[in-house]
Amino acid sequence: MNKKCVWIMVISILIALFTAIIVRTSIIDISDVKAADLEKFRVMDGGSIREINLSLSDLINDSDVIVRGLALNERMYLHEATLTAFKVNTVYKGSQDIVGTNIYIFEPSAFNFEHNFFRIYNGYSLMKDGNEYILFLKKWRYTEYLDYNPYYKNKDIYILAHNSGIDKYNVKADSFSEIMSKDKKYYGQIAQYDFYVYDKNEMDKYIKIKNEVLNYFMNTK
Repeated sequence: MNKKCVWIMVISILIALFTAIIVRTSIIDISDVKAADLEKFRVMDGGSIREINLSLSDLINDSDVIVRGLALNERMYLHEATLTAFKVNTVYKGSQDIVGTNIYIFEPSAFNFEHNFFRIYNGYSLMKDGNEYILFLKKWRYTEYLDYNPYYKNKDIYILAHNSGIDKYNVKADSFSEIMSKDKKYYGQIAQYDFYVYDKNEMDKYIKIKNEVLNYFMNTK
């Protein structure tokens, strides 16, 4: 083995170790935090939805994997994201090997436990335990570097295709969606929402795409 190969191996190992350390320090221990406590966290608006003008075909083409399944009661709160378990029942795009398995989704909105606020990112609301969703996903590219990390080891991890609320749809047609008012200051006041938006045009666009998603995929065998 020449020196160049040795240096490449050393650098790769150092990068993997550095990444693992960063990930480990970002994990929050919330074993004593109750749901009632989270409801008191203040809401921090993450701004408008950048991808609100995407079409259904854009969502499909931009996604590596499209699945339908159940959000599970297994969640890890990170510094800038939330890692949630998801039971795959149907695969519309991607490998059928994950049908019947649990995958893990990085949800972009997150709680800040140091300053007690909930940060809304790109209109995204956290999935509700036991609810059924259609998700537009991409495979998380860093999984191979974290196989030895006890928090990520053996987990099949994905991110949302646009890291946005526009990538997740509750299959219930009557799921809770309405324009948020500025007087909604605490997480408990918005926890039931499926999409966070302060603008009617954005809400109308979201509802239009949601109807297209449900009509297209719910009728797909």
